[in-house]
Amino acid sequence: MKLLTKALVFLTFINISYAGERHPIATFDWAVAETLSVLDISPLGVMQLNTYNEWTDNKIISRDAIELGLGSMPNLELLSHLTPSLILGDNKSLDEKLTRIAPTENISLFPITGDPWQAMQDFTLALAERIGHNEEAKRLIHEYEQQFTKLRYRLSGDEEPLIIIQFRDDRHVWIYGENSLLQGALDQLGLTNAWDQPTNYAGVSTVSIDELPAIEGRLVVLKSPHYTASIGDRLNRGGLWQALLRLRSGNTVYLPVNYWTLGGLPSAMRFAETLVETLEDT
Repeated sequence: MKLLTKALVFLTFINISYAGERHPIATFDWAVAETLSVLDISPLGVMQLNTYNEWTDNKIISRDAIELGLGSMPNLELLSHLTPSLILGDNKSLDEKLTRIAPTENISLFPITGDPWQAMQDFTLALAERIGHNEEAKRLIHEYEQQFTKLRYRLSGDEEPLIIIQFRDDRHVWIYGENSLLQGALDQLGLTNAWDQPTNYAGVSTVSIDELPAIEGRLVVLKSPHYTASIGDRLNRGGLWQALLRLRSGNTVYLPVNYWTLGGLPSAMRFAETLVETLEDT
């Protein structure tokens, strides 16, 4: 195992030598990682990076970042060999071990409290202040606000409330609510979220699919990698889901996923762009 870790570190630094300057910041928080990346800071290592990149098509976090493993069971030996100057993220259970490797600070966007869009801005500015990129963050937020304004003008203005779901399995879904990342994007687009029930720290509620017909609004199904790989085919063959779709009279759209639902401003922006394009085509 130690030989494998040393080999990974060796290959990593070969890669770094061709990647240009990078910042020795490791993170256990995806919102931190992608926000650093759009502020032109390439994070050294990120937890569950392969899963994140599968969702986002490898287009937000720098390709040079290193996979650090699961958030609950990171590769601490690899992390120590990478010698980060700072570890950021919300992983209090590992603080004692992480602080032996580098200074560690807990920072996270989640759980979102209050207005989601304001929470995203505050998080971005706080992170930027910590790394000395205040002006870059202000410019980024201004650019995103301008992009949201342009997207809002592309909508008809009379859209139905949206029910945004992600399949957990072929019988249950997560519905995104008012304290989710996606809610912040909906607010900026002037769209209404049909779901107003209590949610968990990520802003989602778990419900059975047979509860969906009773919720008024347009159903938006997130075509996550999990949906594409396994759930979609089972649903297409399953009589229950097809019957539920008929009850909704075809008022359902399928949204390609190229963002991370536990990300920050970059993912909110990509979700908004994809949503508007999909609504325009339906």
